Amino acid sequence: MMTTPLHFRADAKLTEVLSARRFTLSAEVIPPRNGTEQAKVLSQIETLIGAGAEFLAVTKGAGGSLRGGSLPIAQLIKERYSVPCIAHFTCRDLTAPEVENQLMDHHYFGIRNILALRGDPPDGQPDWKPRDGGYSYAYELIRQIRDLNEGRYLPRPGGPTADGAERTDFCIGAAVYPELPDEKQRIAFFKAKVEAGAEYGITDMLFDSEAYARFLDLCAKNGVNVPVLPGTRLLKTQKQARRMAEKFRVSVPADVLSGLPPEDSPDAVARGVELFMRLVERLRRLGAPGIHLFVISDTGGATAALTGLRQNHAGGGSGRA
Repeated sequence: MMTTPLHFRADAKLTEVLSARRFTLSAEVIPPRNGTEQAKVLSQIETLIGAGAEFLAVTKGAGGSLRGGSLPIAQLIKERYSVPCIAHFTCRDLTAPEVENQLMDHHYFGIRNILALRGDPPDGQPDWKPRDGGYSYAYELIRQIRDLNEGRYLPRPGGPTADGAERTDFCIGAAVYPELPDEKQRIAFFKAKVEAGAEYGITDMLFDSEAYARFLDLCAKNGVNVPVLPGTRLLKTQKQARRMAEKFRVSVPADVLSGLPPEDSPDAVARGVELFMRLVERLRRLGAPGIHLFVISDTGGATAALTGLRQNHAGGGSGRA
């Protein structure tokens, strides 16, 4: 028997969604490359929502590509499909005034959920540095968003006085890196983001439930008490798993690798879904508030994963935000 996904207000904050649901199902889409067909991402969005995604996130591209479309696609998801959406916001190439102007665009469009990121350095530029007046770290961006929520804008001639400024109402999220090699940096970076104003976290690519457990322990020991949503994807072959591990510098447990076929095969999806379900169950037992699927270009795999979760009652709970 399939569970019925809950329906949340399109402008619901992610913190409301997570508190109303015992375990959320969500997915992350990437805008099409500039100049390519838009219909594909719209079809992908419809498919993911139909498969059970209760909210979506829209990235700014990976590897420093910073492709366009994130804000309008997030607005379209909210307005056309009536589901909450997280808009990724990167500050890598922006000054503080440019950050404020772009955040006002999000505010006017009614985008409430922001994942605040510094952004990847451009591919091939390991020595990248921010522009003068820009930010080196995501917590600086988070602090600026929190200031806007509290009615504190950058000083401008003719701007509103502090008591007359309209407050924004963003729900601020931050990226989490449970397998960052330096354990002290692992928690220090996230703690700085939370202290700056982050209200939830989403991990980078995660396949190891023990890495998630260790990170939650670090959070508890350091007084960091915000929900951390694990992000992952369906693995179909050993070759793909090794590629993901190398690309994202994360671990893939030996039992996962041994359970996958070496190369693509007729039963690859079924075996991948079985292993995916085991991972999700472990994460649920550890207290994960949901599962966040990185779709990348594999809509079929994400759909199979979402469908498997619904069929196994992974979306239990009730309530409305």
